[in-house]
Amino acid sequence: MRRMVSHCRPRFLTRLCSQVSESKIYSNGDSPKISTRVLPFRHRKLYSITLRELHEESLRDFLPPKPAIPAGWTIEHQVGSSRFDLRKVHKADGCTEEDLHVVALMESKKYEETYRMDNGEREEEDYIFFTLFIKKSNCNGGLEFGLTSIDMELVMDTLVVHSSDREIDSSVCSVAPSFRIGTNGGSSATNNIGHRRCRDYLYRGPMLNELDDDFTDEILDYLDERGINNGFAEYVMAQAHYFEQEEYLNWLHLLKVFAK
Repeated sequence: MRRMVSHCRPRFLTRLCSQVSESKIYSNGDSPKISTRVLPFRHRKLYSITLRELHEESLRDFLPPKPAIPAGWTIEHQVGSSRFDLRKVHKADGCTEEDLHVVALMESKKYEETYRMDNGEREEEDYIFFTLFIKKSNCNGGLEFGLTSIDMELVMDTLVVHSSDREIDSSVCSVAPSFRIGTNGGSSATNNIGHRRCRDYLYRGPMLNELDDDFTDEILDYLDERGINNGFAEYVMAQAHYFEQEEYLNWLHLLKVFAK
C-alpha cells in the first residue's frame, strides 16, 4: 500500500500544481499567445542537388555537339517534345517536285538498358527509328518508309504505298501527333486513335528481306538519290543525341524552378 501511495503522490501533486499555475497565469482572461507564423517550406535538398547537376553538366567536356543539317533540309523541334521533323523539296526529273518529310522520335527509355557510362557511351549499339514520307506534286498518294539508324548505317524496315493524299496525311498524324488543344476543346491525341486504326488496316507491304536483291538495291538507290543513305542515318542519330541533351537540361531547369 505504501508503494502505491508513494508512486501516485508525485503524479497527483504535479497535476495539482499544473492546474494551479495555469489558473494563476490566465486568471485575467488572457489566452496563451500561439505564433501563427509559418516558415516557407522548400525542398532544399532537391533544389541544391538540381543546381549541382546543372553545374556538372556545364563542366562536361563530352557533350554531344550540334550536328550540321544536311544541305537542302530544314528542321523543326519544339522544346519539351521528343519529336523532331526534317523537310526537304527534291526535284526528281528537273521539274517534278517531291516533298520529303522525316518524322523522328528520340530514343524510348528502357531503364534496364539505357544506363550510360561516365564517358557518355553505352556498351550496346544505339539505334533510332524514323519514318520518311515522300509525296509528289503531280501525283496522288505517296510512299512511307520505315527506317532505322543503327551503328551509323541505314536499315530499311518497311515500305508502304499510299493511294491517296488523305491516306498518307493520316499516316503522318498516326506516327507522332502534336499534342495541341484545338478550338473545340479536344486534343489531337484523341484524333490520333482514329488515325492509328486506319493505319493498322492498311497493307504494310511485303517483308523486304524476301524481295529479290536487285529489287531491294533499286529501292535503296532511289533513297540514295534523295539523300537518304548511311550519312543521313548517322546525322539523324547525332541530332537525336543533341536534342536529348537539350531536353535533359530543360528538364533540370523545370525541376529547379519547381523545387525552389
